[in-house]
Amino acid sequence: MSLREVKRILIIALFLSLAGSNIAQAGFGIAPPYVRNDMLARGSHYEQKILLIRGDPVEDLRAEITVDIPGIDDWISIDKGMEFILPKGEKKVPMVVNVDVPQDVKFGNYEGAIRIRVVSLAPLETGTVNITLGGQIDVRLNVTDIEIFDFLVRLVTIPDSPEGRAAKILLKVENTGNIKSAPTSVHLDVYDSFHQDLLWSGDDSRLEKIKPFETKEIFAKFKTELAMGQYWADVKIFKGEEVAREEKVFFTITEKLGTLDSLKADISELPIWVWVITGIVVLAGIGYGGYQIWKKKKKNIVLKKEKKNIVLKKEEKKVFPKEKKKKTVWKKKKKKILPKKKINENRIT
Repeated sequence: MSLREVKRILIIALFLSLAGSNIAQAGFGIAPPYVRNDMLARGSHYEQKILLIRGDPVEDLRAEITVDIPGIDDWISIDKGMEFILPKGEKKVPMVVNVDVPQDVKFGNYEGAIRIRVVSLAPLETGTVNITLGGQIDVRLNVTDIEIFDFLVRLVTIPDSPEGRAAKILLKVENTGNIKSAPTSVHLDVYDSFHQDLLWSGDDSRLEKIKPFETKEIFAKFKTELAMGQYWADVKIFKGEEVAREEKVFFTITEKLGTLDSLKADISELPIWVWVITGIVVLAGIGYGGYQIWKKKKKNIVLKKEKKNIVLKKEEKKVFPKEKKKKTVWKKKKKKILPKKKINENRIT
């Protein structure tokens, strides 16, 4: 072995010793490495889930986020904040990129990047080299004035329901358009347990609307009046005149509920707006009742004070009786009658 080879081996060994254990941090990825949406409307909200992936999560790391998208940095937010911890032992850590489009924004394309820097929380030890990891999420957004109505039905199922109550079809719907929407209607055909005889048919078009780019579970309801037993259902979900999805589902009608259970079920099915109005009315009633009680108490306090003042005045009169005021008698002055002057008859005119 030559002297040059020996030196090369020593240099490599020295580098590896300096790098120490921190080299184990290598291996960091982002999936998917982009945020894209070509049909955002003004005022819309969009979310993209991103996974931060580590090959060997042997320690806690800190992720630092920076947004570099000219003109729209304030649209972007991260559900975990701009700094958060990647915990030890977790290979995949999810984060959600939120996009909130202002109402007064100009239509057009917006592009940029979200950068992620990952650093160790442990202080550097002597003779080690800290390796900083990172990655980039490409962002491409388009704000359009075109309204898009579209959705995907992810799940169709019919939970068991008691006899005498409405049968419900549970739909998990993803709104892929840029306006609030829902399936146009749901058609239900009910067959016997052998799927031979058609027993009941109906439609429901009063479905809860879902916000743009959101996934939500909603219900279609049907008052079938089916007896207790098992049935087949053919379900058709419409998008306008087009059938978006068809499903054949087996379901059960269970025993009829008792009076109390039926009442509880009725209350639980009330829409949110009924609870809101009821809450407002109750609060208004409590407030008015409280005001009347306060008003009555205040009136009683005033009356007590007045009675107390009257009693004090009576006691003062007993202890310190008032002196009678002397009446001033005014004497009339007599008018002096002056004697009449005599006219000198001898006066020469």
